[in-house]
Amino acid sequence: MNINGIKVLVTRPAHQSEHLCQLIAEKGGQAIRLPVIEIVGIDDKSALLECRKQSFDIAIFISTNAVEKTLPTLQNHLPPQVIAVGKRTAQTLKAWGLTALCPPPPFNSETLLKMPQMQAVTGKKIVIFRGEGGRELLAETLRKRGATVNYVQVYRRVQPPTPAWIANTKIDIIIVTSQEGLRNLFAMLEGQSWLRHTPLVVMSTRIRAEAERFGVDAPIFVASAASDEGLLGAVLQANA
Repeated sequence: MNINGIKVLVTRPAHQSEHLCQLIAEKGGQAIRLPVIEIVGIDDKSALLECRKQSFDIAIFISTNAVEKTLPTLQNHLPPQVIAVGKRTAQTLKAWGLTALCPPPPFNSETLLKMPQMQAVTGKKIVIFRGEGGRELLAETLRKRGATVNYVQVYRRVQPPTPAWIANTKIDIIIVTSQEGLRNLFAMLEGQSWLRHTPLVVMSTRIRAEAERFGVDAPIFVASAASDEGLLGAVLQANA
């Protein structure tokens, strides 16, 4: 199935969108890049540096951003067992020379918590590398199972300025991959009614529910997996 001529708004951060845009182009679509989140490093790296002095049993990376912002400092100070929440995060770790376990699709905290390695964790020390904010499910559940869990925040997300060209661009499908990205999109395009009437492809049912609260009345399609391939599949479904 091709999507010839279909204009797809890709809202991922600029450095994370290229592979998805290539997949869209291979199917004949036109990817329109509008980053709604910019990733910046944390000024205070004391928590990250403190990890050099500690010993952990398991390190968990929430995203590719977490890998890129952590490994320049800790590449040689990680425990033997490393887990990536998503496939692209595991691939990024591999590019750094590290082998990581990864949960099955749809690549989220829920499926990670079902992994055998996450069951008998009583007494284990676990470090989770992530950005500022985010869900607490992973740490809360692991603590209930008896683990000691430390979060280390290695980046933060900011809302970029709105480019003037977007007001005059016809969009057929919008891709949003996080709740924060959805909120930023509506803030950046405030007052543009087409936003609520354009089919939306999202990464999870949580984002779909948030979009419905924003008043989106166009069809909303949830990716079958939290990956570029899953998002492309939902785009094809939206255009069927």
